[in-house]
Amino acid sequence: MNLRAIAKEIRDFPATVLFSASWLLVFAAMVALRMRELPAPSLWQVLVAGIGDGRRFGDLTLADLAAGEYWRLITCNFVHYSGVHIGMNLFAFYLLGTLLESWYGSWALVTIYGITGVGGNGLSALARTAMGSSPNVHSGGGSVVIMGLIGVCATAGWASRREGDRELTWQMLKALAITGALGLMFPRYIDNWGHAGGAVVGLPIGLAHRRLLAGAGGPRAWALGSAWLLVIVAGIAAQALADHREAGARELAALARRVDADRAAYRTLLAVKAWASRGAGDPRALVPAMTSLAPALDREPTRAAYRRLLRGASEFTRRKPSPEELAAFRADLEAVMKSTRADAADRLKEYWSLRRGTRRPAPPA
Repeated sequence: MNLRAIAKEIRDFPATVLFSASWLLVFAAMVALRMRELPAPSLWQVLVAGIGDGRRFGDLTLADLAAGEYWRLITCNFVHYSGVHIGMNLFAFYLLGTLLESWYGSWALVTIYGITGVGGNGLSALARTAMGSSPNVHSGGGSVVIMGLIGVCATAGWASRREGDRELTWQMLKALAITGALGLMFPRYIDNWGHAGGAVVGLPIGLAHRRLLAGAGGPRAWALGSAWLLVIVAGIAAQALADHREAGARELAALARRVDADRAAYRTLLAVKAWASRGAGDPRALVPAMTSLAPALDREPTRAAYRRLLRGASEFTRRKPSPEELAAFRADLEAVMKSTRADAADRLKEYWSLRRGTRRPAPPA
């Protein structure tokens, strides 16, 4: 697609393009944030398995709703967890979004996006609460809106009363059935209640098909679309403020995880030191022990010494080390342990300083 074609798409379907671009932007930001953490997600996780929850970007849990964070009903529609997740949703949303935008106009699509997103997620939350679902399960993605658009198209084809449009209804009903079947087959990966909620909200909207066509581009469509756009922007702003307020608690939790990791790493180093002090015993446990320390030690200033230790441990599984090799191994081990002790002490001091409130938290990343 050349630049002229892209410009035409933006001009013809600005709402669809804007929502699609916002999904991509949020996903890129989520990936960038996760790549800064230790351990960073693998390519498989980014593309398929998922990079973890999107709480900082506004995904939805029942616990968050119970705490009054109602804006997540709209912000969760922008959050995706993997390349496959966002890729499939973008494909479906772009097809349906451009279709409805060509019928009803851009402002009407904004309204439909807001109503199906908030309404579908709201119905899903009510259903999951009634069933006693875990309050800490994260949900997000544009599929709730997509199912709402499918519902709109299904009843719009019926309400148009044109024989050719009835085929659209049957196509959309088949899409609903296939999605429902996939949800039953893979309930762990698909938000069935969210899909059902989106479809239920979208179906009655399509019954107003002829009125929506008549009002396309009119003042009523503009007023409703503008109102829903303000709601969406307000939801994004509320999430940004909440994320800022949680910066201190988030930094404290991150420091606590690092302190726990320091302790675990040091215990492993003590076990390796016990083996090196004896200079005897089965060395086969050395390699997995040293490999497990890579996230903590394979970085400056311990990287060089750590990699020598890892090579030495691998070599010692094949033959008995010489006294000189064992002495060099011990020297590197002592250097790594000294650095680890110093880092752990500094982090623990920082943790307690932040917990007592004597240090201002860093601004959110």
